[in-house]
Amino acid sequence: MACGNPEPTTLRKVRVSFNPHLSWGPLMIAQSEGFFRDEGLEVEFVHAMEVEETLVALITGDIDVRPGAIHAAFLSAVTRGAPVRIAAGSGVLGAQGGCSYFGIVLRPGLDTAGTPEIRSLRTSLDGSTRYVVSRMLEKRGIPLDRIDTNRLEDHLVAMALENGSLDAAAITGTGLTHLARVGTLWLTAEDVLPGYQWSVLAFGERLLVRERDTGLRFLRAFHRGVAQYRQGKTERNVAILAEGTGQTPEVVRETCWPVFTADSRVNWNSIEEFQRWAKAEGFMDSIVPAEMALDSTLVAETAPRLTPGEK
Repeated sequence: MACGNPEPTTLRKVRVSFNPHLSWGPLMIAQSEGFFRDEGLEVEFVHAMEVEETLVALITGDIDVRPGAIHAAFLSAVTRGAPVRIAAGSGVLGAQGGCSYFGIVLRPGLDTAGTPEIRSLRTSLDGSTRYVVSRMLEKRGIPLDRIDTNRLEDHLVAMALENGSLDAAAITGTGLTHLARVGTLWLTAEDVLPGYQWSVLAFGERLLVRERDTGLRFLRAFHRGVAQYRQGKTERNVAILAEGTGQTPEVVRETCWPVFTADSRVNWNSIEEFQRWAKAEGFMDSIVPAEMALDSTLVAETAPRLTPGEK
């Protein structure tokens, strides 16, 4: 019998929308450590897509996985019959010993002793970010609808705060670390909405139905990435996240990382609260029930078993 090299295994390709933010941390780790390849997957990170573009791409099948914050547009698309669902929870807002992943920074010189006069604020125009910002401002009795808001690009925010053309900015992750050196960190999201489901993994029809086994493989690798991420700021994790975010290891180590639960289950109650706000603001016509927007069976089949008291 002739001997030869074993026939190579064909990897299943999965396309994932990607932003160089720390909330993609477990995915960066799973990619760098080969966890996806261990599951027979070739994962491609698709860069430079706007939020609206990623939703269209998920619906049409141009991407398979959409990580990121909840948006009213996603939930509304579900009600219109789009073949997309939330497959797993991702980052949540959680207390981390005094540091914050998401906060509002005020420009230099703005009085923080009482209620500062904020005329302009950088934040998103809808979605989770705007919801969390509105709740932070409510704590100080400031209605968000009385402030001029915009979606200024991250790299322009520091200069806008310094020259006074912007009074405040809502920002996350390493961006918050940089801005806190320019202005004053004023309000933090973790103090207002602890446990809020900040981000999720959404699957398209291919991983939900046609190739469900591929979806399960993806989540198994993701869980391994979460487990390593939860080990904290190890030398290896810092190196991976520094490369993935384009930041220095020093900045990544200094920054407060988002919290990921061990089993990636979705805190649906917090998403319902978001929807009530979005409906009241006119971003949604109706509230979407969990059974319509969430496929919890995928996590149920892949999540690691927790030890007593583990979250």
